[in-house]
Amino acid sequence: MTDTSSEWKGTRRGDGGTYLIIADGNEESSIAAHYACRIADARRGYVAIAHITDLEEFVHWGKVEAMMRNDLRIQAEKNIWQMAKSINEEHNHLYPSFHIKEGNIIDEITNVIEEDKSIRALILAGSANTNNQGPLISHFAGKGMNNLRVPVIVIPGHLDKEAINAIT
Repeated sequence: MTDTSSEWKGTRRGDGGTYLIIADGNEESSIAAHYACRIADARRGYVAIAHITDLEEFVHWGKVEAMMRNDLRIQAEKNIWQMAKSINEEHNHLYPSFHIKEGNIIDEITNVIEEDKSIRALILAGSANTNNQGPLISHFAGKGMNNLRVPVIVIPGHLDKEAINAIT
């Protein structure tokens, strides 16, 4: 009897969990996405994309708030679909799941991770152009780490795809 398990094992999905990235339109999100895809590929996992719209500044604007909320939702969907298209073109067997939320970005990322038990890590990328790494990395690499049930993986923003490929 011939063992064929090695033939299908490489294409089987679903054993490796989900790796969460944040779609915010920044260049760094594509770096985090590439790393997350490489890890998902290696571990037979999935990628999830979250987009959080912070609406706190639009409260009490009535009809203007409703129009702005709708416009922001359309932009969020556009950002997520653009990132998903890029992921699928480069990693043609990965179909990301989506999380579109409204609220405080830190709280909503934490909520997504708590709600989706398949998430194994939050993948963020640092900025290549500044010493200020932004609020997400500052929070989740600091005091916010204690609020997460998964590790945070921070990818240096200066790494290109070839460098990421070499380490994954």
